[in-house]
Amino acid sequence: MHFSGALVAEPCIVPDEDTDIRLDFGTVVEKYLYQYQRTLPESFTIHLITCDPSVLSTVSVTFDAQADTELTDLIALDAVSTAKGVAIGIELADGRPLPVNKASPYTQLTEGNNELRFGAYVQARPTVIANKGLVAGEFTATATFILEYQ
Repeated sequence: MHFSGALVAEPCIVPDEDTDIRLDFGTVVEKYLYQYQRTLPESFTIHLITCDPSVLSTVSVTFDAQADTELTDLIALDAVSTAKGVAIGIELADGRPLPVNKASPYTQLTEGNNELRFGAYVQARPTVIANKGLVAGEFTATATFILEYQ
């Protein structure tokens, strides 16, 4: 038998309830996307608890996912989606876009609990808008968040 692993010093803990964040956009109306190209953002938060900034003092978040083929900074829909012509975007709390697979700016950690706030939105592909080619249906998209401490 051979056992192996790595013991690491991380400054914060992600609580169990934040290891699988689910965000429901509800009903997105095609006409709205044709007029505005994207929805308003839905807020979500990654909680970091029992943080000790003396270990490492800042954190950055990357949303790792398959990028859309046209909106390459956005998350592609999962293959099981019946809706077509849209992708999912992520933005920072201040509204600045956070491209998929790119690290966010580093955030200073404070002692105790910290919250990393984001918004997610549905955006139509420009070519689909131009061709009036949105396809209604259900959609899902998947991303994994990666925390990098410094």
